[in-house]
Amino acid sequence: MPGFGPPAQPLRIRSGVVVRHGAHASLDSSPRPEALLLPVTPLAPLRELQFVCCWLASTVSASANWMLSLSVPFLVYEMTESTTWLGIAAIASSGPSLVASPLGGYWADRYSKQIVLLATLVVQTIFALMLYSTSASGELSLAPLLGLATAMGFTSSAHLSAYQAFVAEIVPPRQIAPAYRLNAIGFNLSRALGPAVAGFVLARWGPTTTFLINAMAYMPLAAVLVFVRPRPLAHGVRSGIFSDLADGARVSWRDRRLRTALLVSSLTAAFGMSIHPLVAGLAKDVFRVDEQGLGLLVSSVGVTAVLAALVTVALGDRLRRSSMVLSGLALYGLGLWIVAATDVFAIGLLGFSVTGIAHVLVNVSVTTSIQIHVPEVFRGRVTSLQLMGIIVSMPIGAQLGGLLGDRVGLPMVVAAYGSALIAFAGFAFWKMEGCRDLD
Repeated sequence: MPGFGPPAQPLRIRSGVVVRHGAHASLDSSPRPEALLLPVTPLAPLRELQFVCCWLASTVSASANWMLSLSVPFLVYEMTESTTWLGIAAIASSGPSLVASPLGGYWADRYSKQIVLLATLVVQTIFALMLYSTSASGELSLAPLLGLATAMGFTSSAHLSAYQAFVAEIVPPRQIAPAYRLNAIGFNLSRALGPAVAGFVLARWGPTTTFLINAMAYMPLAAVLVFVRPRPLAHGVRSGIFSDLADGARVSWRDRRLRTALLVSSLTAAFGMSIHPLVAGLAKDVFRVDEQGLGLLVSSVGVTAVLAALVTVALGDRLRRSSMVLSGLALYGLGLWIVAATDVFAIGLLGFSVTGIAHVLVNVSVTTSIQIHVPEVFRGRVTSLQLMGIIVSMPIGAQLGGLLGDRVGLPMVVAAYGSALIAFAGFAFWKMEGCRDLD
């Protein structure tokens, strides 16, 4: 198969430890004989110190991105009072992933993931500090705001592709599935913390302080990455960036399990996650709440997502991933219907909370399926395709929703998107064999 070949550096085995010739000494993460005797419990990755350190630090780092995802739309809506501009802001922040996500996956498969992750964190910090200094000087207008948001979107997309592939290298191979479930808890916890902190800081001190906190939040992960030593892995033969990316796409298309997972992930982003960039308009025009209310709306998704992720971790493989996906799609649609049907803030919180549960059921199942079934040498590139599908589909859905929202109102858009997700759940049940390829 294209892309397979001898390792970039020869591997040898000594006393149960895999060593790459020419590599510097590192903490070995490969499973030892006694580790193979331990049961793979849902919390088994928590026995790995470097996984725990990366898990905690990446949660803080991801919170910074979620802070930005609330701060930028809020400021754009304050400047323009247009849902169309909210959609444009979503494309500015997420559109660069069309290039950045594949690049991040390519770099992750070809070079040291640690170097890629450290470099992207440094660049994100620089851009966040530029936002801070521009805001502090009183010169922050729509153009520089969207320009810096675009630059940060590019860098964060490359970082996320590399980090998703990196998780599999800091735990023994038998712990990959529970590690990604635990990783989902951290991601969704950041989804709750980031917007809540951003809403509070925006209301209390304004955007300048928000951007400063945003920059500081990248530092813990950068510090941890300096000391982490992942498992040495073989790499495929290098044949050029376009050929390598094409190999990743070809592997994903030929494997029905991967193809189904990528389709589900992209459509959920287009009609579910795409509502989040439009929440600023809902908060102001429908629910009549301030910055803190906006933060609570977005954070409610993260709070229930964390609870749902905890349940999925506890249950492990006892629930079929296909059943979780179909249930999640239906719940997503129901949650959006609740949001669309009311202008009462508390009921709106309930609706968004339901979507948080749904998001975890779908995305944890899809991500776990991909990481279990993907060939090791293609992990970065296939992971980047998943992320690219999410990050590209979300702004497209947001832009379409913003344009329609200016004409028919955001509640109608939210209801239509909920109906699309429920319709897709029915289609998957009847025409895609209930998504059993994911199991």
